[in-house]
Amino acid sequence: MSVLGKLRVATLIAAIAATGAAQAGDPSARDWIPAPPGTGVFAAYLLGLSSSGFYDKGERVSGGPKIDVQGMVLRPMYFSELFGKTVQYEAILPVMRTTIGLSGMPDDRQTGVGDAQLGAAIWFVNNEETKTWFAWEPFITIPTGLYHSNHADASPGNNRWTTLQDFAFVQGVGESTFLEAVAEFEFFGDNNNYYGMTLKKDPAVRLMALASTNLTPSTYIGARYRYETGGREKLNGVEAVTNAKNHQLAFEVTHQINDANQVQLMYIHDLKVENGPRMRGVQLRYVHAF
Repeated sequence: MSVLGKLRVATLIAAIAATGAAQAGDPSARDWIPAPPGTGVFAAYLLGLSSSGFYDKGERVSGGPKIDVQGMVLRPMYFSELFGKTVQYEAILPVMRTTIGLSGMPDDRQTGVGDAQLGAAIWFVNNEETKTWFAWEPFITIPTGLYHSNHADASPGNNRWTTLQDFAFVQGVGESTFLEAVAEFEFFGDNNNYYGMTLKKDPAVRLMALASTNLTPSTYIGARYRYETGGREKLNGVEAVTNAKNHQLAFEVTHQINDANQVQLMYIHDLKVENGPRMRGVQLRYVHAF
């Protein structure tokens, strides 16, 4: 394989570097229904994802690398009121282990704290009577995570700043069914030390549709479809990864133990990946409100 080919595969692998944190940051059903001002929420996630194929421009790469990601994410939140609007402040703090297996080579495994995310949401529409909500939340990702430039793909950190803009609409239907739409726009800073090179990434767009309904008064099921595009990458000015055209499904079951405690199990499955690993796995979430 040529040097450029090796660099291209390396850059494709880098697409998974932030997957663990991103999965915890991705919304579950009813996440955009706000709690009353003055409520504190603490969420903890455990996740495990593994690849079932590796793709380059939509074509499966024979003998491509095997990717495994395990992680824990802590997510404290607080709901307040600002100028008569409900607002939420939150942080996303991941700890990740990524293992990359290449044929004939030792596994590249890195474990440590990932990049922290800080966000603040505001609900412009918060109508419990009509079960209608609309919110905007900007995030900023700070390059606080462990990063080794010679193990850039497996490192928990990405060595760049990013900003994320989320827009979410929720509409209740009937007694206990909710339909949701989320649009997400992510803008990336440069990684100036990606194996000694400069890695640039174009903005990415993710569109999500969610639906959920109660099975019992304390248990509901939900589904999420996500489409992602954009995110073209260049190494030292040379295109290494084309725009994404990715499709993903997730299914969840959520149980409210009591007024303060909730557990959720989610299964995540990539349907199609344009570049990089096609992932699937599970995520367990525990939420405590106080």
